Amino acid sequence: MNKECRAQVEPHLQAGEQLIAVCECGLAPGMPGHPLWLVRPRQESDLERRIKARLPGPVQRFLEPSPPKPPSRTGRVVDAVDDRMERVERAIDNGLYRAMHGKALHGGWDSQAGKFLAAYYTTPKIVVQLALAFTDRRVLVLGDRAKLWQLNRVYEPQWEMPRAAVAGIRANPKGIVQRGRFELVFADGSWIALTASVLTHAEPFAARTGFGG
Repeated sequence: MNKECRAQVEPHLQAGEQLIAVCECGLAPGMPGHPLWLVRPRQESDLERRIKARLPGPVQRFLEPSPPKPPSRTGRVVDAVDDRMERVERAIDNGLYRAMHGKALHGGWDSQAGKFLAAYYTTPKIVVQLALAFTDRRVLVLGDRAKLWQLNRVYEPQWEMPRAAVAGIRANPKGIVQRGRFELVFADGSWIALTASVLTHAEPFAARTGFGG
């Protein structure tokens, strides 16, 4: 177990909670893309609001985003074609990834696996590196939110679930392209595939959680 990663998880434990295992990981290849309904409008920061409040009224009004114009019939047709082409390209890409790496998500967006992925996609800052931690009470997901100038990872809580919500971990990769892959299986039957940052850590991690095999 990575001692530095463990040290960053421990401050987020509850009183008396015991950390059992932690693994640095990321989403496995072939994961479904970010659905449009999860896209949130950009929120102004406190600094932006304070600066804007000091500007003259006409300048503030000039900086306000213009209301969207209703698309013309031609625009709607073009958008529909672009959307269909994007869907086709995404389906081809997903098919190639599944052929090479296997399915990466099982369950709809309302499932536990879907909620895991939705939480990943809706974090305020793009997170690539995760830390998945098992305790005697919970399963914690932390994201690396280190600044560009910080050399070490800075893990902060991103999502959590009761330990009982997880049914197991399958760490049985097939072939070289799946090395480091493991599947987090939820009690509702859904699962999500992750890849350990250090490929050889997947199976020992699963074993330490008590779900290996």
